[in-house]
Amino acid sequence: MKAFLLHACALLVAPPAAALADPPPSTAPLSATASPANQAPSAPAPSNDSELLRPLEPLEQFSQTPPAQIAPSPQAASVRYRVEVTGLDDVGLHGRFNQLSSLVQGQGKTAELAQIGARARSDQALAERLLRSEGYYDNSVHVSLDAGEGGAPVVAHIAATPGQRYHLGEIIVTGPPTRPPDMARQALGLKAGEPLAASAIEAGEARVRLRLPQKGYPFVKLGDRDVALDDETHAAAYTLPVDPGKRASFGRLKAGPHPVLPEKHLQEFPRFAPGDLYDSRKVEDLRQALIATGVYGAVAVSDVDTGKPGPDGTDVVDLKVDGSPAKTRIISGAVGYDTGLGATAQVAWTDRNLFPPEGAVTLRALAGTQQSLVGVTFRRSDFEQRDESLQVLAQFSRETIDPYNARTAQLGLTLARESNLIWQKRLTWSVGILGEVSQEDSFTPQAVPDRRLYEVASLPLMVTYDRSNNLLDPTKGYKIIVQPAPSLSVGSGFQPYVKSVVDLMGYEPVSGALTLAGRVQVGTLFGASAQQIAPSQRFYAGGGGSVRGYAYESLGPEDTQGHVVGGASSTLLSGEARYRFKNDLGVVAFFDAGQAYDTSTPQVRDLRMGAGVGVRYFTSFGPFRLDVATPVNRRPGDIPLGVYISIGQAF
Repeated sequence: MKAFLLHACALLVAPPAAALADPPPSTAPLSATASPANQAPSAPAPSNDSELLRPLEPLEQFSQTPPAQIAPSPQAASVRYRVEVTGLDDVGLHGRFNQLSSLVQGQGKTAELAQIGARARSDQALAERLLRSEGYYDNSVHVSLDAGEGGAPVVAHIAATPGQRYHLGEIIVTGPPTRPPDMARQALGLKAGEPLAASAIEAGEARVRLRLPQKGYPFVKLGDRDVALDDETHAAAYTLPVDPGKRASFGRLKAGPHPVLPEKHLQEFPRFAPGDLYDSRKVEDLRQALIATGVYGAVAVSDVDTGKPGPDGTDVVDLKVDGSPAKTRIISGAVGYDTGLGATAQVAWTDRNLFPPEGAVTLRALAGTQQSLVGVTFRRSDFEQRDESLQVLAQFSRETIDPYNARTAQLGLTLARESNLIWQKRLTWSVGILGEVSQEDSFTPQAVPDRRLYEVASLPLMVTYDRSNNLLDPTKGYKIIVQPAPSLSVGSGFQPYVKSVVDLMGYEPVSGALTLAGRVQVGTLFGASAQQIAPSQRFYAGGGGSVRGYAYESLGPEDTQGHVVGGASSTLLSGEARYRFKNDLGVVAFFDAGQAYDTSTPQVRDLRMGAGVGVRYFTSFGPFRLDVATPVNRRPGDIPLGVYISIGQAF
């Protein structure tokens, strides 16, 4: 029996960097013959190789860097060579060998014979080590060089004889007990009879380091593995010492010496309470939540053993947050184009922590051919609870479109629970208070111009149930959005009403590249007719977020002269086939249908339809969208072609 210690470095998958570079010429014997390339090498006696007893190099010394090339001596003749490898393909190591081989890296280029010989000796050691990493400890590797005749390239032969593969026999995990028992052995996941492969053993040990901290053991340590090989049975007795350390429960969350966020505010982020059993997944969740605030440039959460007793026989472990602040001031801009609205350009300046903690202020301005806006927003993120925000908005806007001209001042307050790019929540909501003063010019159903001042107070609400797989580019699942807005108009009399919109969206992957997406949206007005509320609050259809191919808000009830006056309900149906190529490009074919109605009950009559194609360019923050659409049942005066440029999928 061979008994020796295999340290973490012994189960290797790559040769040392030094072995990949050309070693200096050696006087050690190397077979250089003119014998045929297929001459069988003689196999050395297996199993008594003293090399097995020699400690192997540390794993960190290994590299996959291509070999450095040594310039040939001007006095030495340079020749071309080719490489022939046998014996490795049968055990699935030929490809791995080619990736790391010094000979293969230089194949086809000229080199001195001394260089070729040095590379051959390096590759001999590489092949032996790769075979041992897969359990072939009785392997033998022979190298030879066949000098080319008549200008033919030199042939470097590497012939490997793997021998019989060793397998795992007895598997023993030693160390103090855990609760529940045998936690480390179960996490290891190795089974007797499996091949003695480096990758399997390293993966099992990684699982022990990962899973014990998830079950209350933050200070787990693994000792040096011991593997005893039996050259008669070709079994390996594997022993791993595991010290689980103290079983721990969570204590307090503390700020480091230079806190970015005050300690009191940090208590909003953990998804655990003091006394809960320690779980490293919750620690990582906390770290990512701090990164998501945008006020940290870098953040680390470390365990602090307090030595104090906790519940159920645990020790209390505090968490210390250290980090550096990020640059919080951002200037952003965007441009867009919609055939019905024309071009728009906007710019925004944000300081994400102007009023600590997490008190952001944004100044925003938008200019367009038919729209303009200036506004300021204050937002307190993680307000009283993680992922909840409080937002105050003040803005003035102008909108000049065919149904109406509106100049509106708004002041609003919103409390919301939101998803973000790190955590996409199933259920989100928002509740707000919004006050508006708007002067609007429009037409009545009798084609009479009408100018009024509207004063409206509303409680906009939104509930979203999201089972899609991505916020920006969903390819599977569905989403439901319900938006009721109880309102009170006092500009032209006391008029209460409720405006509601329900959105249903679904996504079905047909293949890895093709996704079918569908949308049904209905809107309705209760408590008032369309003519009793502001024109900007009525229902319309048409445009980039509705029926593409028609101008923005150009569909709905009309007056006697054909002016759109807005309705009390609406219906929208959309379907898309989205195909994404393997690179960052995609194409979309779509079909939309919709209409607004003068009654409060949504209908499916007189639908206007549009169809078209689009291009998507996928970026890290979402797809860039370019759609071109045309009306299917076009009316006199409708635009023949609509172009829409934006960020994100249509729905």
